[in-house]
Amino acid sequence: MFLRTAKAINILAGLALVLAALSLTACGVKGPLEAPPEAQTEGDAPVVKEEKPHRGFILDGLLN
Repeated sequence: MFLRTAKAINILAGLALVLAALSLTACGVKGPLEAPPEAQTEGDAPVVKEEKPHRGFILDGLLN
């Protein structure tokens, strides 16, 4: 009986570890770091941020 519960605990712990790893790999944006909007470049000229085109996503209907 003890072996069954220990095996179940190991399986659940493994699944939790895999889910945690997968959730952390989905965070962030691929690419270089972006400066904050109020950051300035060399000199006094304001930084103009280019707008990126919106790429559709399957769950956009739920998020809006």
